[in-house]
Amino acid sequence: MKKNKYLMLTILWMIFIFVMSQTPGNDSSKQSNFIVDIIIHILPITRDTLSFIVRKCAHMTEYAILAFLLYKTFIHKQNPLIKSFIFTALYACSDEFHQLFISGRAGQIRDVCIDSTGALIMLLIIYFILKRKDKKIGS
Repeated sequence: MKKNKYLMLTILWMIFIFVMSQTPGNDSSKQSNFIVDIIIHILPITRDTLSFIVRKCAHMTEYAILAFLLYKTFIHKQNPLIKSFIFTALYACSDEFHQLFISGRAGQIRDVCIDSTGALIMLLIIYFILKRKDKKIGS
């Protein structure tokens, strides 16, 4: 049952990413501008630069979460970290392709790289946590 729980959460998260990508460009910008309006008063940075950073951090976070959920889904399979990364990167590619058909959006290879980087960071964190646990058990 636990394995099915992570599979269901993974599917729900993928639907969430799809729905967020379905949002037209102007509406998507409004969502990130809400966060920008909060942070702009704290950091000495231009609005455009901050908006770019917020949007790309959101990409990385979405895909870091997807990679984590996929890892938990694949945990009892061979090479779950590698499978999680490949599946996440492929989903990022499909997401950018999907955005080619949404008004005000564009599919960008740069975003696939950013999404995949978020996944890679999460999976490296998992890897090093597992390594640390192995060292403690071996000690």
